[in-house]
Amino acid sequence: MASRAGFIWDIDGVVIDSPHEEAWRLTVMKEPWNADGLTSDFYFTQVASRPRYEGAHNILELLGVYERLGATSEEEKKKLMEEYAAEKDALIKDLIQRGEFKLFTDAVALLLKARRAGILQAAASASKNASTMLRNTPRSRVLREVGDDSGALGEGDSLYSAFDFDACGVDVGGKEQILRFAAEGLLALPQGKMERFFVFEDAPSGTAAAKSLGYYVVGVLRIGEKSALEKVGADIVTEDLATIELEDLLRLGA
Repeated sequence: MASRAGFIWDIDGVVIDSPHEEAWRLTVMKEPWNADGLTSDFYFTQVASRPRYEGAHNILELLGVYERLGATSEEEKKKLMEEYAAEKDALIKDLIQRGEFKLFTDAVALLLKARRAGILQAAASASKNASTMLRNTPRSRVLREVGDDSGALGEGDSLYSAFDFDACGVDVGGKEQILRFAAEGLLALPQGKMERFFVFEDAPSGTAAAKSLGYYVVGVLRIGEKSALEKVGADIVTEDLATIELEDLLRLGA
């Protein structure tokens, strides 16, 4: 049963609590942007699981930064958007390098259990920094925070090693295209004989993208309202992945 299912994990907000939100917020509060209002709810609905420039544009547009800085043409807006995104990227790289992110241990425990069960898994985040965070999470940290990995990771491995395919930050379009790319990558592996895919996602936009492809979605409620994930079709919504039994999950659609 396990070999017929593939798992696709959004990383930021599901597996790792990254400093993305903090970096976007701290940057937009500085000169010349000088904007307030980038709340967690705003980030969740307008930035999370979206390509970098789309998120940057939404922030500058919806918080009135374009208007305040006198950007009216598309060219002027594009210039400001790219400058803002570059400044945010420099900050987040520094935060990641310092290890200023935390693991969601419920997600890490489940993905390690799935790996031990022989389920092929892909990392599929819109963020180009997701792979870096996974690589910067050594096995020693996993063991310290999650506990025994029962051999899912080898000596010298990082959390990145738990995944069979990396679709993080690929330049193929939006989240729907990233998820499709992840599924195709798993299917192309020698042992890739999946008949269905399960996507672990915390954002409504990512959930909707997965459902449009016919995938099952485990909505992981980190922030926001449960109804937001249910409304776009999440098959299961949970605040704690430790409540999900792997065997029960695999029975869906079997």
